Amino acid sequence: MGFLRDIAAEIRADIARPQYLAGTERPVDVPHRPSLREKILSAGAAGALVVEFKRRSPGASDPKLPSRTAEEFVRATESAGVAGYSCLATGPRFEGSPRDVAQLARATEAPVLFKDFVLGTEQLDAAVRAGASAVLLIARLEAEGLLDRPLAELADQAHARGLEVLLEMHARSELRRTAGVAADVYGVNSRDLDTLRIERRTAAATIRAAKDLRPLLGLSGVEAPADAEWFWALGTDGILVGTAVARARDPASFLRSLRRGVRGEA
Repeated sequence: MGFLRDIAAEIRADIARPQYLAGTERPVDVPHRPSLREKILSAGAAGALVVEFKRRSPGASDPKLPSRTAEEFVRATESAGVAGYSCLATGPRFEGSPRDVAQLARATEAPVLFKDFVLGTEQLDAAVRAGASAVLLIARLEAEGLLDRPLAELADQAHARGLEVLLEMHARSELRRTAGVAADVYGVNSRDLDTLRIERRTAAATIRAAKDLRPLLGLSGVEAPADAEWFWALGTDGILVGTAVARARDPASFLRSLRRGVRGEA
């Protein structure tokens, strides 16, 4: 089996544990959740930066990342003018949790994305308890038959809970699954989630084919300004960056170097 089927089985077991919602017994009270969609659209010509808080990166040669609390991470990055934060809620292999999302939501007024391999409504409920503004839904999971409910129904269930939806694709064949899915933000992942390899040619074709789906984020593979420029040149409205900012000595300076056109102005 590939990575997706393995991780889906492990996530089902993790969600079933009584400890899954540990740290969210007292739900985060966010009466007016900020909109990730609006923050991305308001970023303007410089492009939106969505910054990811994570503990491990299984696709990297060295998966273990430097240890920071959610509060430390926000302090180290917020001066770069980020549009929002993403937080890994996946326990197996990533060492994330809904608790991490809750801690991040308490540490910032920016919108927070509950990032997980969402299979069913249990994770949507966890996202609400953690104070997230948005939740990630992955088209590939439906294509592989790994979802508990159809993708469109999960999106509707997310909206019914007050969550925005970031709909992720990788290959052009997944685009047809966006029809009928009420998404607020779209993302194209340059990483194949089954092999964990970066496949830029595939991602570029998908970005071009998805040009009418807005706002559109470029996901994964941003290790340096040149990688960000690759996404900007393809016309994305923003990028999501995680592993590289976690390893950066000066996260805010690194993030500023990723802005659209920064190298061209130097």
